[in-house]
Amino acid sequence: MNSQARAIEEFIFRQPENKILTAKQVYKQLPEHFSEQAFYQTLTRLTQKGMLCHLTKGLYYRPRCSRFGVVPLGEQTIVEHYTAGGQGMVVGYRLYYQLGLTTQISKNVDVLSNVLQENKKTVSNVKVSRLDLNFDATICNAIATLEILQNYRNIEDINHRQMAEYMRKFALNYSEDAIQTVLRHRKYKKATIAFLAAFLGYWNTKHTLQQYLSRLSAYAVPQMEEFYAST
Repeated sequence: MNSQARAIEEFIFRQPENKILTAKQVYKQLPEHFSEQAFYQTLTRLTQKGMLCHLTKGLYYRPRCSRFGVVPLGEQTIVEHYTAGGQGMVVGYRLYYQLGLTTQISKNVDVLSNVLQENKKTVSNVKVSRLDLNFDATICNAIATLEILQNYRNIEDINHRQMAEYMRKFALNYSEDAIQTVLRHRKYKKATIAFLAAFLGYWNTKHTLQQYLSRLSAYAVPQMEEFYAST
């Protein structure tokens, strides 16, 4: 084994077990004179020996072993790789379930992340889509709301009372800057924006969403009485 291969192995063995390693990022941390070919050959050799696990294209991890064998990489580890530190957020049914909008939960996890190099990637049961945003609290709230409204009619067993309360809180703490930022980076249907405008209007929250809508169009959005008939 040459000195480069030995150094690469030592670097990888210093990484925590069951931590996802992005090959490109690992290679960038090595000295500039290290051969890229030697680097990937070392990854292949370690994978063949079972000292490294290949998760999917470009992703590896050093497996944790117990007396029963290799400890599988958990779903949460994959999700955190793409979402920790403001790098992304969970959307889809997992989000709706977390917010108490439905009792239904999906097998797959949908994630938006700024970590992803390509547009989409599937890692185990985690489906990741690229979105170049800094996912702070206000941005995450804006995305969550737009995702809920966009998919409202398709959410099974939706709790209308819980959704009404969620939208009340969102309207009362509305961030125009966050919504505008999200709409510049992610496309939503005009009907979704009109739906949001209806909620904001119900709670007398000022907004400028009319700029995205046509006065000549009638958007198919639910009536507010569907949510607030008893209020």
